[in-house]
Amino acid sequence: MSTKNLKKVLSLLAVSIITAAAAIGCGGKVNAATAPAEVEKILIPVNAAAAVTRDVAQTLNFSGNIDAFRRVAIAPAVMGSRVQKIYVEEGQAVREGQLLVRMEDFQLRQSEAQLGQLEADYNRMASLYSRGSVTQQQYEQVRTAYTAAKAGYDLLKNSVELRAPFSGTVIGRYVNEGEVYTGAPGVDGISGILAIAQLGRMKIEVMAPEQDFVRMRPGQTAFVRTDAYPDIVFEGKIATVNPALSRGSRTSRVAIEINNSKQMLKPGMFAKVEVITNSVKNVLAVPSTALVMRDGEQHVFTVENKPAPFESTPTLVKVKTGLTTDKYAQIIDGIGEDVLVLTDNNISLSDNTGIRVISVQ
Repeated sequence: MSTKNLKKVLSLLAVSIITAAAAIGCGGKVNAATAPAEVEKILIPVNAAAAVTRDVAQTLNFSGNIDAFRRVAIAPAVMGSRVQKIYVEEGQAVREGQLLVRMEDFQLRQSEAQLGQLEADYNRMASLYSRGSVTQQQYEQVRTAYTAAKAGYDLLKNSVELRAPFSGTVIGRYVNEGEVYTGAPGVDGISGILAIAQLGRMKIEVMAPEQDFVRMRPGQTAFVRTDAYPDIVFEGKIATVNPALSRGSRTSRVAIEINNSKQMLKPGMFAKVEVITNSVKNVLAVPSTALVMRDGEQHVFTVENKPAPFESTPTLVKVKTGLTTDKYAQIIDGIGEDVLVLTDNNISLSDNTGIRVISVQ
C-alpha cells in the first residue's frame, strides 16, 4: 500500500473512534461488560420504640418455695404413747379447739390416781397446819409434792387429747392409729402426728444477698409467678426482713406474704418473686437499651416517627434521665412523648449513618 493510501485509512479510523466516543457521551449504548460497577448502599438494620408515659419500677428477682404463713405440727408432749384415735383426715378444715387426736390414757390414769392420793394428803396436812399440829416444813413438803403431781397430770392430759391451736386445714398425717409416737420425723421431715395450716395466707422465704438486702424493707410490693398458673400474677408484700446476715452466706432471710383467699396457691409450690424496691408513676420513659454514652453523658438516637420499615439517618440527642432499670429509663429532659428512639445497634452510630428501621415498638 502506498504512503498516500495508508494515511487515508488512518484518518478514517480516527474519525470512527471520535464518532463512537461522541455517541457514548450523548447516551449511546455501552457494552455492559465494560461499564463501571455501581456501588451498593449499606444500611444498618435497627429497631425503634416511642417514648411513652408509663410506670418505671426497680426490681429484685428471687425464687423459692411457697409455704403456709402459719402452720404447726400436732404432737403429744410425752413421747412413747400409742395413738388411739385420729378424728380428721388430710384436707379437712378444723376449728380452733377441735379434738384432733386421742392418745392412750394408761399413764394419765396412773397419774390421776396418784394425784388423788396426794390431794387428799395435802388437804389433811393443810387442816393440821392450820391448827398448829404440824410444822411448816412438813406442810410445804406435802404441798410441793401435790403441786408437782398436778402439773404432771395436766401435762399428760394435754398429751392425751390433742386439739387444734387455731382454725385451719389438715395438710399432713404422719402416724396411723395404733402406732406408738416416738417423735421421729416422717417422710416430710416433720415430727408430729398431724400438721395443720392456715391456707388463706401464704409466704415465701428467700435469701437476699447483702447488696440487695439493704434495699429491702417490710411493706414493699412483690409479684409472684408460678408454673402452675403461668398467666396469673399474685401480689404480695414483704412481711419481715431479718436484720442480721448469715456469716457463712452473707444473706438475710426475707419473708414475703401473699393473700391466698381463693386458696389457689399450695404449700410446696415453686415460685419466682419480683420485689419492687423503687418506682415512679406516669413518667416519660424509653427502653433502657436506647441510652448511649457520649463524652460521659446520656444520649439517644432519634428518627422521624413514621411506620416501619423505612430508611433514614439518626440524630444524636442529649437527654437527662431519672430512675433507670434493666427495662426502662425515665426521661426528665431532652425529648418529648412519641419521639422514636433507636433501641439496638446504636452503640457505634453517628448522625450521618445510613439505617433501615425494621420495626417500631
